[in-house]
Amino acid sequence: MPLIVEDGTIVAGADSYISLVDARALADKYGWVLPADDTEAEAALRNGAGYIGLQEPQMCGTRVSASQSLAYPRQNVTLYSFPVAADSIPDQIKQAQVIAAVEYGKGTDVRASTDGRATSMERVEGAVTVQYFNNGATGATTIITAAIDALRPLLCGLNNGFTFNVYRG
Repeated sequence: MPLIVEDGTIVAGADSYISLVDARALADKYGWVLPADDTEAEAALRNGAGYIGLQEPQMCGTRVSASQSLAYPRQNVTLYSFPVAADSIPDQIKQAQVIAAVEYGKGTDVRASTDGRATSMERVEGAVTVQYFNNGATGATTIITAAIDALRPLLCGLNNGFTFNVYRG
């Protein structure tokens, strides 16, 4: 099933910010590798768009429409002190999606399900001993730092002390 690309006009059922052809070109430009199989690459790109959605709480501005499928387009966003058109998809979004898609394409389970415990040792000899790494915390959610770096100019909720959302009452 081909990708449904959001172009800033609130495309119904959109599941990507970038076409497969454009994603492959961007990946090639930077030496990144998307899955060779188109169906697998499209799935990776859909997951990459989903990863962008996970960052929405930190994004500047607000959605243009309650009915849009993805986090962009957004209104009241500035990029390097210049307004971003409410009917556009910034290049940073597309780049972050492709970066995330590359990770998904490698099989990285970004949102792994876990009980939160990683065992380093178990022993049974009359009594049971279980020892966990890092007090049992696995950090099962993988942060794709390169994607966050690409998104950084569009994020306000990073608690950096300089950018923040302001709303009129």
